[in-house]
Amino acid sequence: MIKTTLLLLLLCLNIFATQHIQKTYYIDSREINSSLFFKDKKDVILYNIPDHKHSLRIRNDQLEKLLKESGFDGFEISSRYVYFELNSPIDTAKIENFLIDHYKDKYSNIKINKVIIKPRSYMERLPKSYKIDIRSRNHLSNEGILSIEDDLNKKYFFNYKIDADISVLRATKKILRGEEITKYNSKVYNIKLERFRSIPLQKLESSEFQAKYHIDKNELISKRDLQKLDLVREDTQVSVSYS
Repeated sequence: MIKTTLLLLLLCLNIFATQHIQKTYYIDSREINSSLFFKDKKDVILYNIPDHKHSLRIRNDQLEKLLKESGFDGFEISSRYVYFELNSPIDTAKIENFLIDHYKDKYSNIKINKVIIKPRSYMERLPKSYKIDIRSRNHLSNEGILSIEDDLNKKYFFNYKIDADISVLRATKKILRGEEITKYNSKVYNIKLERFRSIPLQKLESSEFQAKYHIDKNELISKRDLQKLDLVREDTQVSVSYS
């Protein structure tokens, strides 16, 4: 038993000690240094991005060989290539504020922790004047593509990713079609914004909705799953007084 425990402990330590090299790195200098991967070890210049380029793609076996020759071990490269992209010297604050406002408009109680915006190709500068456009269903995911268009109708595309927390309404048991949505069959949970098929409800609104379809336990409840609560259900006896 003790040997098994020690073996599992050593395995866990080995897993946590392994440095996982990412698929893409955004850098401010043309020098690609080992400190990108190993913060607490010697710093070695591995590659240089040529002056006529703004990115570099290295095969995993080439990078692995160079790192080992430079005295590094205990790392893992899961992607076929590793990409190094020069950061564009542009101020994306206007685009970031647009994104924040867009998501806050869609999710009433969203808490945005971080926004990352990167042009899909290197840019020395932004147009002096431009309008921002985003796809109609982008708010259903924490990452996507948006574009800006300058006065000459030229478009520039950007990738973005948002780290955010939101509240969602989740079924605490199976809810049958036609069943009223109440605090007894649903509950509000805090989760990370990831990817949804439709906007989930973020709170239990007034008790005037019923399930439009069957909703499984732990499933997120969205507006398209609901309909107005029936005042009188089919085959229900109703007492009426007339004077």
